[in-house]
Amino acid sequence: MNMTLAELFDSVPENFAGMEFPNHLATDSRDVIKGGAFVALEGEKVDGHNYIPQAIANGAGLVIVRKGKNPGGLSVPVIELENPERDLAAIASKKLKAHNLAEIIGITGSVGKTTTRAALQKVLSPHFKIHAPERSFNTLIGCTATIMAMPLETEILVLEFGANKPGEIRELTDYFPPTTAILTAVAPVHLEGFGTVEGVLREKMEITTAPEIRKIIFNNDNEYLNEAFKYYVKSMGVGENKDSDFVISHDTSEYALPAMSFILAHRVSQEIARFTVNIWGKHNAVPLSLASAVGHELNISLQECAESLRDFQALNGRGRVIILDEGKKFLVDDAYNANPASMRASLETFARVKCSGKIAVLGEMRELGENSAMYHAELSPLLEGIDTVILVGEIWREALKGDYVFVDDWKSALEALRNIPEWQGLLVKGSNSLGLSNIVREIAE
Repeated sequence: MNMTLAELFDSVPENFAGMEFPNHLATDSRDVIKGGAFVALEGEKVDGHNYIPQAIANGAGLVIVRKGKNPGGLSVPVIELENPERDLAAIASKKLKAHNLAEIIGITGSVGKTTTRAALQKVLSPHFKIHAPERSFNTLIGCTATIMAMPLETEILVLEFGANKPGEIRELTDYFPPTTAILTAVAPVHLEGFGTVEGVLREKMEITTAPEIRKIIFNNDNEYLNEAFKYYVKSMGVGENKDSDFVISHDTSEYALPAMSFILAHRVSQEIARFTVNIWGKHNAVPLSLASAVGHELNISLQECAESLRDFQALNGRGRVIILDEGKKFLVDDAYNANPASMRASLETFARVKCSGKIAVLGEMRELGENSAMYHAELSPLLEGIDTVILVGEIWREALKGDYVFVDDWKSALEALRNIPEWQGLLVKGSNSLGLSNIVREIAE
């Protein structure tokens, strides 16, 4: 059973003291479930306290606010905290320590965290009782919400650790220290916060400071991680690099849509398995292999990992291939996020697919700092061979000149796309804030 409000908090309305703390936290009033808790957080642009009425209307059974911001007169109990985000994280940390978990797996990196997490769930769930985030909950409050919803019978907890400024990974690691860490990649992401890629690397490496850590699985093809872990005894590399502990090799069917195929081998035991998965692009072999390497370390054979991932489906916006018009067309939904590394990987895959009438709708890559235009311009060679390229956002105009279609928003991009009479392949990719998922929805419908 969950602890009561009186056991967790100093000041609780007397008539609600015996109420159990809900196992569902939401910071968005639209995500509240009946009986769950709504946490009103103050952001740079939005103050959650303004949405308390909507949260209660949607069924919230508890409201948590910053001290002094209790609106009063509510029909549900209200808890006031000095710092709701960190005070709740401290409670979640205590709950985590009280559980006797076999593993706490923390995943960090510039790209591929959520795909790795989803693959890990598929690999481990036939063998263990797994608990993981509902979505890409990779912030302090997101990890807190995940832990507060963790069932008592959980054996392995999987968390995503994200950051857009220095200190956030260390904070997550201090509150929720992993026993196994996965590092997917280091790339030029959130440079407005980190300044340089080296700054990104320093931040991601903070996950290794957890005193409980027993094993680190990392992408050995990433030059930054390769160098960082060259002499790190607890680490195991995964990648095409032949010195990797788990070696990835690709066969000729890797671009046969919608399936991607690769072979993974454990260098020491020489165990080998072929993976065939319905997901976009060879770059996704890395997150699937990272998940399988963790499984192997937990005594699951690579062949069992391959079987578990056979029906793996890419998540919305992360390389999902949608077949249209009875197989005559395909749409690649890669619209959730974009940075130089993921954009390059997706465009390289698109270039290798043989079809007529290739269209790419590409949103600008945001939070890249003062060199943003340079990172966009470097992608220019990969746009050759695409019949029509629709570029969304002002940064593209600054970075590129040529026979491209420049638009300001997703609605204009959709209009331009609908004016193209014939196409066979469509790639949609860009930063999530641009709303390119609307294009995917409209075309798929």
